[in-house]
Amino acid sequence: MMESHVSAQSLSGVTVVKVHGPLKLGHPALDELRLRCSELGSRNEVRVVIDLEAVPAVDSSGIGALLYGFTTMRNRGGECKLLNPSKLMREVLELVGLLKVFSVYQDRDQAVASFHHAA
Repeated sequence: MMESHVSAQSLSGVTVVKVHGPLKLGHPALDELRLRCSELGSRNEVRVVIDLEAVPAVDSSGIGALLYGFTTMRNRGGECKLLNPSKLMREVLELVGLLKVFSVYQDRDQAVASFHHAA
């Protein structure tokens, strides 16, 4: 059995997707994240928090996967938010202008609760 690099947990109607490993080309977490976002979107589970705490590195493919998750949820009337990006990842997200696009949280409960405040 293959080790999963992406796990999902439902909390109060919000799906928290935890990524383990680099979001870089050639790393399994990258494809698994895209697949998971696609599955969630097709099941209309479109309130998603992507937990990046265990992601040590990201490249342009990883940024693309995060954007894919964002647009997949947005196109179905939902939202995709980010949780616990490392300092380096925050810098990369800022560099490419995504800190203006994504809501970013350091606390999981706050990230989950933010969906309920918006509703």
